[in-house]
Amino acid sequence: MEKQKVHKRYIIIGAGPAGLQLGYYFKKSNEDFVILEKNDVAGSYFKDYPRHRTLISINKVYTGLTEPNLNLRFDWNSLLSDDEDLLYKNYDKTYFPNADGMVKYLSDFAAKFELPIDYGTDVQKITNLDKFFIETGGDVDYTCDYLVVASGWVKPHIPNVPGIEHGDHYMTMSLDKSEYENKRVLILGKGNSAFETADDLIDVTAVTHISSPNSLNLAWNTHYVGHLRAVNNNFLDTYHLKSQNAILDADIKEIRKEGDAYAVDFIYNNQAGEEETLNYDKILLCTGFKFDNTIFDESCKPESAFNEKFPNQTCEFESTNVEGMYFAGTITHMRDFKKQASGFIHGFRYNAASLAKILMNKYEGRDFPTDIIDWTAEALTEKILDRININSSLWNQYGYLADVAIIKNDKVAYIDSLPKDFITDKLTSDSEEYFVVTMEFGNKNETTDHMSQTRVHRDDFENADKSVFIHPVIRFYVGNKMEQEFHIIEDLEAVWKEPIHIEPLKKFISSKKSVLEM
Repeated sequence: MEKQKVHKRYIIIGAGPAGLQLGYYFKKSNEDFVILEKNDVAGSYFKDYPRHRTLISINKVYTGLTEPNLNLRFDWNSLLSDDEDLLYKNYDKTYFPNADGMVKYLSDFAAKFELPIDYGTDVQKITNLDKFFIETGGDVDYTCDYLVVASGWVKPHIPNVPGIEHGDHYMTMSLDKSEYENKRVLILGKGNSAFETADDLIDVTAVTHISSPNSLNLAWNTHYVGHLRAVNNNFLDTYHLKSQNAILDADIKEIRKEGDAYAVDFIYNNQAGEEETLNYDKILLCTGFKFDNTIFDESCKPESAFNEKFPNQTCEFESTNVEGMYFAGTITHMRDFKKQASGFIHGFRYNAASLAKILMNKYEGRDFPTDIIDWTAEALTEKILDRININSSLWNQYGYLADVAIIKNDKVAYIDSLPKDFITDKLTSDSEEYFVVTMEFGNKNETTDHMSQTRVHRDDFENADKSVFIHPVIRFYVGNKMEQEFHIIEDLEAVWKEPIHIEPLKKFISSKKSVLEM
C-alpha cells in the first residue's frame, strides 16, 4: 500500500517546549505547518528527565510584581503566550518543581492553542533534493520547503576513554538505591546531573568520587545556569568537611574490570601530574548528551560543533551547510554554549520567538515588529528605559538577545529581542547608524568570589562599566563596527528610573545625535 504524502511549507520536528513555542507563533500568524512528534504526548522528555525528578529551572510564584514580563524573569518554565492561565505557577507553586507537572503543562499548551501535531510519527530519514523529504515509520511521509529541527539532545555523550563501556550512563542507570549501598561509586562529569546523582546517593554509598578533567564551575560565579547550581551542591560539604567523598580533577587513562569491581587509572591535573589507581564497585556516566544526526541523509546532514554535541548554526539559527534547515530548543545552545541560557526553556523560548520573526521576514516578506519614535535624545532615552525596566527577554538571554534602535532620518525604528550578531551581520546595512541594547553581567571571572566582591557605589555612574550585577549596556554602531559603549549602573532591585540612570543615558545619546548632525 502506497504511503500518503503530505506537504507543508514548514515542518517542526519535536513537540517539546521549543517545538510548541515555535508552533504557537506559526499558528498565531496562520502559517502552513505541522509538528511531528514520535511519542503520544507533548513534552514526553519530562516523563524521564531529570532522572531524580526535581527541575532546577526556578518557578518563583510570589514576586510582588504585576507586570507579566517582569514575572517571566523569575518563571523559567512557562512558554510565551497571551494566555495567563498557561503560566507554570498555575500548575505548581514550588520554587524547584517536580518534572511530572511539565508533561501536563505542555500537553495543555498544545491543546489550548490547537497546535497541529501528528503524534506517533517516528521520523526515520530526512533527505533534501528540491525540498525536504521526511520518511516516517507510519502510513504518512512528509515534504516541506523549510524544516525546523527541535528534537533536543537525545543521544548520550560518551567520552573516548578505554573501558568506558563499563560505566552506566545517566540516561539508563538504575535509580534503585539499594544497588549502591555500602559501595564505592565513581561519577564521571561535573555538571548538575552528576551532582544531582551524587546528592541522591549520599545516604547509601560508602565512598562517592566525582571526576572530570576540568575544575568545577559554580553558577553563582559564572552566571551560567548550566554550571553547578546551589540546589545540587550539598555534595560539596561532604567533600570539604571530610566525609569520605571527593571531587577529582583528573584524566582517566583506562577503566578495567577486575573481578566484581573496576580499577580506574587516573592522571591528576596537578602540578606533578600524579598518577593513581583507585577501585570502584559502580561507575556512572553523567557526561551529558548530544544531537542525533543519524536521521539525516548525506544530502542534508548538518555540520556539527562542539564535539558533535550540536548542529552548527548561523546567527539565524540556520544550518551552516543545509539551506532551509533551522533549529530550535536546547540545540540552539550552540550559539551561546556555556555562556547564556539557550539550553534551557527560559532562554530558548525567546530564541523561538526570534526565529519566528526571522522566518516570517525572510520567507513571507513580513516586516519585523517595529516601533517608530522621534529621533530625539528624550524619546529614545524614554523608550530604552521603558524596555529595560519591563523586559524579560534581554534579562534572561543577557548579552545574547538585544534590542536595536536604527536611525532613519528624523525617526528611529526600534525592534526588540533579536540575536545581537543577527542585528550587526544581517539586519543592518554597512552605512546605517544604530544603538544596540543588551543587559549583561560585569566581571565574569570564574575564579572570582562574587559573594565578596566590592560593588560600585550606586551614585558612581562614571564607573558604571565596573558594575558586577546584571545591568543595561547600550552600544552605538556604524555599520557592523561598534563605535562606543555605555553602561547604566547596576541597581539592587533592577529598577532604572532615577535621574542617576536617566540623565547619563540621555547625555550619551545626545552626544551621538550631535555628531551625526554635524
